[in-house]
Amino acid sequence: NAKELDDETGYYYYGARYYNPRVSLWLNVDPLAEKMPSWSPYAYAFNNPVRLVDPDGREPIPWYRKWIGEARKPWQWYAVGGVYDRNTFNSAAVYSTQNLRANAYQNVYQRNAYYGWVQSQADAKGLNSKWFGAAQLVTGLRGVGGTAIPDGGIITSSATDKFLQRGNKFLFSYNIKNARDLLANGGVSGGFTDAYGAKQSFEGLTGIALDNKLVEFEQSKVQEYINSYTGTDLKGIINNINNMMNGSLPSSEVRDVIKNKFDNKFDFRKYEDRIKLGQELIKKVRKE
Repeated sequence: NAKELDDETGYYYYGARYYNPRVSLWLNVDPLAEKMPSWSPYAYAFNNPVRLVDPDGREPIPWYRKWIGEARKPWQWYAVGGVYDRNTFNSAAVYSTQNLRANAYQNVYQRNAYYGWVQSQADAKGLNSKWFGAAQLVTGLRGVGGTAIPDGGIITSSATDKFLQRGNKFLFSYNIKNARDLLANGGVSGGFTDAYGAKQSFEGLTGIALDNKLVEFEQSKVQEYINSYTGTDLKGIINNINNMMNGSLPSSEVRDVIKNKFDNKFDFRKYEDRIKLGQELIKKVRKE
């Protein structure tokens, strides 16, 4: 089906949900189930996979929509069998970047694909920045993207999953603006106030200096997100994140940094730890 197979579980990742091919069922409820109350929220493509596909685990799209039916919006792209059409994805990404249409990307999987697209564009332009490549790495299946895997709380609780997914959405609106600046001007304009209250600037920065400053910017926003959380379970969520990050789930690049730079004692609650992890991952992506 051309979807990414998780070898450890045997499940296919469709973006919004995971699919078990052995029993032909989704492992969690359709995010758009309320639109179709007469259908099981665990069914695939209205039980009609001959005429319909479900490209991201959300809403089945008839394959013929590419030729018949409502015209594609400029921020939309075609997907068949879960595979994004390169041409329409690229044109949609250009439009959404220029118009800062962050809501065109509705889940971690789609934002992960967008980060990869930005990095490919930066590379094609000869820009010496790898921040978006690092962002793609940490939002993949062995990062924030893994929170879509229903594991019954064995690895991460539902509260942790929601916390990380909402954080991913919160950060994206800022990151798409930085992507627009980078691709249009070769750098990022303006500045920000970091988590210590100090003024920081992007002006004139390129290469690893820019990448490191982008790490500081994002982690300042992460701190803002953490500080704004009103739930009573924040301590448990952070402990859950720490257990996950210091375990075997993350990508080999992340595991290597946490082992060699943190002695497997990374602490998500610490602003300094998050910056150090991000900047060390930048080195990994840059092969330095």
